[in-house]
Amino acid sequence: MKPLNLKGRLSLCAEYVREGSRLADIGTDHGYLPIALCQSGIIPSALACDINPLPLRSAEKNIADAGLSDRIKTRLSDGLREVGEDEVDDVVIAGMGGELIARIIDGCEWLKNADKRLILQPMTRHDVLVGRLYENGFMIEEQAGVFDSGKYYTVMRVCYNGQAKKCDTYEAVVGRLNPDSEASIGFLTKCLNQLRKQSIGTPSLSETVTRLEELLRENQ
Repeated sequence: MKPLNLKGRLSLCAEYVREGSRLADIGTDHGYLPIALCQSGIIPSALACDINPLPLRSAEKNIADAGLSDRIKTRLSDGLREVGEDEVDDVVIAGMGGELIARIIDGCEWLKNADKRLILQPMTRHDVLVGRLYENGFMIEEQAGVFDSGKYYTVMRVCYNGQAKKCDTYEAVVGRLNPDSEASIGFLTKCLNQLRKQSIGTPSLSETVTRLEELLRENQ
C-alpha cells in the first residue's frame, strides 16, 4: 500500500494527535487514520476499533497491506468499552453525531485523566457535545473548522481539567473557534444560518444570532 494522504476531516484530526502517543481510533471504518499516522512516524501504535465486524475486516486488510499489523491492532468495541486506560494516550472519535460522541465519553470514566487527549469530529449537533464536555469538566484546547466533500465541519482537541461549568447556547456553538480561516468562517456561517431558521420558532435564540453575527462581522 502506498503512503496514505489524508484529506479534509481526517487530515485535521491527524494534526491534533500528539506525536508519540498511543492512539485509539473509535469508529475506525477502513483504518485510514491510524495507518497514515503510523506510516508518517507520528505515533508508534494504535487500536483501530469499531462496533461492527465488517468495517474491522476492511481495516484489518488495509493494515496488513500497509505492513503495519504489528503496530495497529483491531478490536471489536462499542465505543471505548473494550479499551483500557493503560493502552492509549489519545482517542479519536470522528464521523459520528455529537450526541453519540457525548454518550461514548460519558460511558468511559477513565477519560477523566488530564494526561489523555480526545480528538473529536462531530458530524451533527456539535453544540450538544460542547455543552456536555463543559458540564463534565472537559476543556477544549484547540478547535478549527474544516471543509470536506462540500460541507463544513469542526474538529476539536479536548482534555479533562475537572472544572465543570454550564455554558449558554453561544458558547456551545462557538466553543474555541476563531474565525481566522476560511474553513472556520464557513463553519460558523453555517451555524449562523441554522440558528436564524431556528430562532423563528424559538425567539430566545435571537441573542445568540446577534452575538454570532457580531463575531463574524468583526473578523471580516
